[in-house]
Formats: sequence, structure tokens, C-alpha cells
Amino acid sequence: MRKRLVALGAGGLLLAVVGVAAALYFGRAKELTTSSSEAERVFRQALQNERSYYLKEAREGFARALELDPQFAEAMLGLARMTPGDQSLVLVRRAAKERDRLTERERLHVDTQLALREGRRDDALKFAQETHEKYPDDIRAAMMLANHAIEKGDTARAQEIFKELLAVEPNNALAYNSLGYYHAYRGEYDQAMENLRKYQFMAPDQANPYDSLAEVQAYSGHYDEAIANLNQVLKMKPDFFLAYLHMGIAYEGKGDYARAIEAFRRGAREANDDDVRRQHLREAIRVAFVTQDAAQARQLIAEYRAIPGDKNPEITKTVMDALEALLENRPAETERLLRAVAPKIIAAYSEEMAEQKQKVVDDPGWNYLMAQALARQGKTAEAVALCEKLDNPQNTYGSFEQRHWVFSGRALLAELVARQGDLDRAEKLLAENRKWNPSWAPARGSEEVVAQLRREKVLAASK
Repeated sequence: MRKRLVALGAGGLLLAVVGVAAALYFGRAKELTTSSSEAERVFRQALQNERSYYLKEAREGFARALELDPQFAEAMLGLARMTPGDQSLVLVRRAAKERDRLTERERLHVDTQLALREGRRDDALKFAQETHEKYPDDIRAAMMLANHAIEKGDTARAQEIFKELLAVEPNNALAYNSLGYYHAYRGEYDQAMENLRKYQFMAPDQANPYDSLAEVQAYSGHYDEAIANLNQVLKMKPDFFLAYLHMGIAYEGKGDYARAIEAFRRGAREANDDDVRRQHLREAIRVAFVTQDAAQARQLIAEYRAIPGDKNPEITKTVMDALEALLENRPAETERLLRAVAPKIIAAYSEEMAEQKQKVVDDPGWNYLMAQALARQGKTAEAVALCEKLDNPQNTYGSFEQRHWVFSGRALLAELVARQGDLDRAEKLLAENRKWNPSWAPARGSEEVVAQLRREKVLAASK
């Protein structure tokens, strides 16, 4: 699952808590405040499903526990983690009304989650630190602190936190999962695999360890291994929708674009909420753009627009119109639309970041689409400038999806500077991409352009 580790970018603190909230531990002692033993049993099963990333079952379980005990604060928090939008904040505030009757650990959970939902980042970190000191087995608090350390560039502290978790509980499977992603995002593939295989060994009957392995393999160019693991995931749990997302990435990396789109579409159908459906269809639209299949893209865009609950429908419509214009070889129209919508994107993004006390950063999707539109109009210098922003993003990426923008921008930049005659720089850019993934099919067009220009230069020099 894409948020299962430390989210590093803008808004990362909140996403990290949502993603690893499954790792909340309650011992055998009376740590749960509930009037119903059945509600406690159902809650613990929901918590286990959350730890296993069986999110639909987890949501149903938290909801059922709350039905059995309407004052069950931890069930409210669990359901809030499974609920998007304003309703999540309503649930957390409802849990806060129960605060005085809760255990110390539960109060800290309420305080932390409420601070996050209300955008009080510093308070959330303070509560996380207190939780970590008093309850060192609480992964959710530890991961918040690790995430914050990485955001500050203190990777050594993040490593210490992981070690502290394993010192308390050496068989903590989710800690190994998190360590695997930590190394994967740093490009340390062997270390990532070592930790993810430990996770798989400790939870062999769960789908998520196989999916974790496959996700890292898919993004790192080990496509056949990824597909084998994903088939195992779907054999164990056919509705594990994120497996289809990673299956799509693996097929895309191989260059089997039809199967990639098919997988993304299947994942959108299986997804547990509309935001995840959008994520799958965005990936499918991106593949249609790679293949320059305007008809396919239009169909996918229509499916995307049909998903209810878009927070910024006007922005979505304009960006999709811009994408369609580019696919129909109307780059000037794409440029006009993108320039018109840019202030609205900045305003929406600024509001979101202000809530989380994060700095506003460039929108990489806008940069990449605009760079393509400019390049196709011969405005190479402007296109190069935007690609350079993608090559060196303002914010540290927090997911493989975000790294895709770096990949794509770097490949386009290599092609543009090669056409300007700077083949050495172009080859260095492509070599940097290959450190992370030696064979990514969508980059092959740019790679072929650079290789052909190099051959022509060598031939010209030999005459």
C-alpha cells in the first residue's frame, strides 16, 4: 500500500499516520475503555484487519464495534482512519468528548489524531513523542517521529527509531515492512528486499507482505518477480485492490500497456473509496498519454469524471481538457488552459498545505504537462526550465508515484538537451534514472532519441 511507510513529502505527517495506524498495539491488560466485551473482540479483529491492510473489513469492524458500544473512543478513531473528508474529523471530535474516561494511552491517541485532523502539526508531534516515550511499542507514534526526522533530513534518527521499535518487539512485522520501504525510497534495493522478506516470513498467511515485495519490485524493474508475487496476493485475497495498481505498474514498466490499463481499471472497480479509484484511473490515463492513444484517454477521462466527490471539479475539468488538447496535437490550447488554471491549483494547494503547516510546492503534474506542451511548440528553453524543476523537486518525494514525475521529467529533459547538442548531460540524466530502474518502458522513447543522436555524432566524427 502506497502510504504504508513514512510519507516524506508535503502533508506526509498526516499520511504516515493514516497509513501505519494499523500498527496500534494493545496488550492483554485493560487498555481499552469499552462497556462491551463483544465490542472489544470485534475491535481487535478490525485492528488486525487494518494491520493486514484489509481495509474494507477493518472499516466494517470498527463501525460494528461502535454500534455495540457507541462510546467506544478507539473504535471512533479507527473508523475515522477509514473515513475520508470532514466525517473523519467529526468522528475524532466525537472521540475527544470521551477523553476524561479513557486510559492515558487512549487519551494520547485521541489528542494526536485530533491535532492532526485540525492541522496542529507541532502539537501532534509533541503527543507522538510523549506516546513513544511511555509506550515504545506504539508504531503509529514512532512512525510519526521517524517521518518528521526524515523530513528534516535526519535519516540517522529515523533509523534509531526503527531500531528502538525492534528492540522492544524483535518480531514486529510491520516495523520490517516500514524498514523495507525506507530503504526502497532511498534506492537501496537489496536492503529493502531483506527487510520485506522478513516481513513476509513473519506474516506468511497475509496478502500485504507479498504486495509490499511486489510494489518495490515493480518500481525497481523486477517486473516478472513482481507479477508472480501479485498473483499470489490475488490468490490469497482477490479484492486486495492495490495489487491491481502494482500489477499495472509492472506491466507498464515492461511495455505491455494494454494489460497495464486493464489492471488499473480492475483496481478502480475493486477500490474501497473514491479517492483510491481516482488514483487507479490517473495511472491508466497516464499510460494512455504515454501511448498517445487519444480515444483511450477520452474514455478513461470520462470514467474519472464520473467518480463523485471531487473536491476541485473545475480544476479537474480544465486539466483533463488540457490533456485531451495535447493528445489531439493542440499544444497551444494546452498551454492556454494550464496557464488559466494555475492560480486555482496554487490556491487549492495552498489551503491544503496551510491546514498541515507545510510549504507550498510546485505541482509536478502541471509542470510535466506544460513542459510537453511547450516542447511541442518549439519553446525549448521554457520546457527545459520546467523539466529541471521536476529533476530537482522542491519537496522530497514520499512515494514511488511521486518519483515517477522525477523519472518522467528527467527523461524528457535528457531528450530536450540532447536535441540541443548536450549529449553528455543527456546521458548522465538517463544514467541517473537507471540507478533506480534500469528498464522503464515509458522512458525508452527518450532513451532512443539520445542514443540515435549519439550514433549520428559518432558517425559524423568518423567521416
